[in-house]
Amino acid sequence: MKRTQAQRSADTRAKVLEATVQCLVERGYAETTTAEVLARADVPRGTLLHHFPTKVDLLVGAVHHVAGRRVESLTAELAAIPPEADRLDALIDIIWRHFSSPLFWAALELWNACRTDTELRAALLPVEKEIFAVLHDRARDLLSGSSPGDPRVPTVVEFSYEVLTGLAMTGIVSGDLGRRELLIRRWKRAAAILLGHRDPSTLVERARSKES
Repeated sequence: MKRTQAQRSADTRAKVLEATVQCLVERGYAETTTAEVLARADVPRGTLLHHFPTKVDLLVGAVHHVAGRRVESLTAELAAIPPEADRLDALIDIIWRHFSSPLFWAALELWNACRTDTELRAALLPVEKEIFAVLHDRARDLLSGSSPGDPRVPTVVEFSYEVLTGLAMTGIVSGDLGRRELLIRRWKRAAAILLGHRDPSTLVERARSKES
């Protein structure tokens, strides 16, 4: 079946945005230029300018593209958790994979850039606010299944995102994978204690045994 003009246009737009994300991940924000995206997407300059007249338009498009893919990816993983699995452990593992993925690195480049780029910041903030609201809702729904209305769940979910975001960012500098894995295991136990799933003494005992 022959594709419509609208379908071809949407495919081209997606191709350009994928090239932009790849460039953000591999080259960083500073080197994500229109010329670099053109080379990666392999589309005529006029086609790119038709969809994204300026670099800011291109990056704003990338913001929405990355946000949509992040939500889709994490939502699909949460939905695939087996019924018999430990939901808290599974949630933390999924969030960590999310913050270790190329989509997160692309988002991080945009976060850094918006600190001094007010136009990009204005576009990024409402999108990030929306995406984090969706991701938090998905996680709360998962953990609340066995404890509906538990007031501790929202706090554990928020802490999980904040702890793992910080861990991913500090890992850029330290590069210490073993240390990160240790801290993730500790956070799993701490979160389980906060939810009343574990005896508080188990955190101290395991820490003293150096996570053996």
